Parts: sequence; structure tokens; C-alpha cells
Amino acid sequence: MSSPSRYNFLDFFRGLIVVVMLEGHVLRELLQPSAQSTEAFRIHELFHGITAPAFLFSAGFTFAIATQRKWEEMITLSGGFLRRIWRAILVIVVGYLLHIPFLSLTKTLAEASTGQWREFLAFNVLQCIGVSLLFLRLLVFTVRKERVFLIVASLIGLAIVYATPLVWMKEVTDALPRGIAMAINGLDGSYFPIFPYSAFLFGGAVLSWQFLRSAQVGREAVFMTRLFLGGMGLIVVGFVFDALPFQTYGQYDFWTTSPNFFWMKFGTLAMIMSSLWFLEGRVRHDEKRDIWMPRWLTILGVESFFVYVLHLIVLYGWAGNPSFNLSAWWALQLSVTESVAVFVGLTIAMWIAAAAWRYLKREHTVLWRGILWWMGITFGIHFLKSPY
Repeated sequence: MSSPSRYNFLDFFRGLIVVVMLEGHVLRELLQPSAQSTEAFRIHELFHGITAPAFLFSAGFTFAIATQRKWEEMITLSGGFLRRIWRAILVIVVGYLLHIPFLSLTKTLAEASTGQWREFLAFNVLQCIGVSLLFLRLLVFTVRKERVFLIVASLIGLAIVYATPLVWMKEVTDALPRGIAMAINGLDGSYFPIFPYSAFLFGGAVLSWQFLRSAQVGREAVFMTRLFLGGMGLIVVGFVFDALPFQTYGQYDFWTTSPNFFWMKFGTLAMIMSSLWFLEGRVRHDEKRDIWMPRWLTILGVESFFVYVLHLIVLYGWAGNPSFNLSAWWALQLSVTESVAVFVGLTIAMWIAAAAWRYLKREHTVLWRGILWWMGITFGIHFLKSPY
């Protein structure tokens, strides 16, 4: 078996999810409506519903790896703890900034429409990841004991899953400020609100924690076997419970709020993750080239945050390029062949950009940090001072 300390299967998993995400986003945005109305495309959409949960699930895995390695640092008011708190906040901020109506605070406050404010406040994957990580960081800092942390995180994850049908009620939305309501449910346009999507990250963190502890005593194969079988069991349980002739909740939507559907997706992710771990241990590796795990795919996985942000700007546009993006040029106009060609081209472009970004980050760290600060300060000054 390969060493669990390398976590290659996790990078490969994220790389696969990035590619699937790119394909799904390109086809949804550019493919002609006639092609999107087919049964094949509906099946395609069903499978693509796993991408966002997979990002959250893998973020939980990454959180556990980083936290276990530096546990003592994470339970004290250290520089490392504060840096990770800042990173979680930054993920939330970037998530919102990707949907600002204009590159001007003055113009945004004066001219943004109701629809633009709704789009800005909508909770998406980045906000959900950032809030979930921030909460877990603060939970670790508060409880300071691994066992207590795992128990509390598990209970909160379960509470999120089973409270989702109750939180997704119009009465809840009407009683809360719009920004908070959009953060916790999807009734007003949020694609990935805290309920139920944070539970994928919480579950990933708890499973990763158990995997790491199993690896330390040489029982990672046993853990991954149980994870695979457990995932299969969750899928079966989800089907069976949903087929029962009674309903627990007054308002219930299988595709958005169902705990049964959550467990089916969670079980699928557990099976995929464990399968990749077993695959990595059974495929021959070359010292210079990893045949089963191509480098371009792992780079996309390692730099998934960078690729996610960049592809949104290129595909959908941003306040800075509202008419210079793929959607502005070809939205709902391309055939299947043309859409696939754009997907391949976008994937290659994202790989090149991610490789360059990773090289800069590893080999020229000072320059990389300088670029980040320059972009942040330049944007901030322009946004605050520009009248239009």
C-alpha cells in the first residue's frame, strides 16, 4: 500500500472533481436548449449534482490533515491559528466578491437592482466552505480535546442534515434578514446554503480524522474497507427510507432537503474516496511519472481553489469583464461538439494557469505574496474610490 502521509488519492479526487465541474458548467452555460432538454442531459445533470458536495467533502479531509499535524498550534492563539482563521474569512469574502454588481461601491449602492443584490447575497460553494471551516477552527480552539471535537462536530453535522427540511421553510426565511436567510437555505436563490451542504464538510473532516488515526496504527486498509461498505450501506438506507409509506416532515423535497438524499450522496462520496485509495495502492508507479495519476490532474486538484475562481471569471464573467467572457459570446448557442471543444480548451487553459500559479507559489513565494497583496490593495482602492 502507498503511504497515507502523501494523500495522493485526495489530490487526484479533487482533480477529477475539478474536471467534472468544468464540463458541467460549460455544458449548462453554452449548450443549446434543444440539447439540454434531452433525457441524456437530464441524466448528466443528476450525476453532476455530486460535484459541490465533493468539494465540501474534500475540504473537510484537508482540514483534518492540516489540523491534526499542528494540533497544539490550533488550540492556542498562535500565528498559525490566526492565519487559518484569516484564510477561512478570505474564502468567504472572495465568494461574495465574485458576485459584486459593479467595480464601484458608490455605483453598487446607488444602482444595483434587486436581482443583483439577490445574486450578491446568494450562498455558493466558497461561502459555504469558508463558514464551515471558520466554525470548525473555532470549535477546535474552544474544546481543545480531539475526542470532544469529533463528537461535537459529528452531532452538529447530523443536526444540520435533519434540520434542513425545517430550515427550508418560508416562515424561517420571512423571519430573518435576507443575507442570513440566504446563507442557511436555498428558497431565495442560494445554490449551496449551510443547510444541508456544510454537513458534507463536517462529515469529511470527521472521516478524515478517523482515517489518519487508523493510518498511524497501520489499519488504514481496514478503515477504507469499512468506509466503502458503509458508503454502500448509506445509499441503500437512503433508498429504503425514502420508499417508506410515511413522511416525517410536513414540507419535504427529495432533491433539495431530504436527509435520505443527503446520505445517498454522502455514501457515494465515501465509496469514491475509498476506491481511489485502494486504486492508488494497487497500480504500479513510475519514479518519474505517475501513470494512474497524471500530473496535470493532480495540479488541478492541488490548486482547485484557484481554478474554481478563475474559471468562473472566464466562463461567466465578473464585474470587471461583463462582456468579455465565454457566456457573453456563446451562451446557449453551441452544439454538443462545440461545447465539448470549449470544455477541452478551458480545461487545458486552467491546467496551464494552475501550473504557473503553483510554480510561482512554490519557487517564488515572496513574488507570489506580493502579487496577491497588489491585487487585493488595487481592487480595494478602486472599489472604494471609483464613482462608476
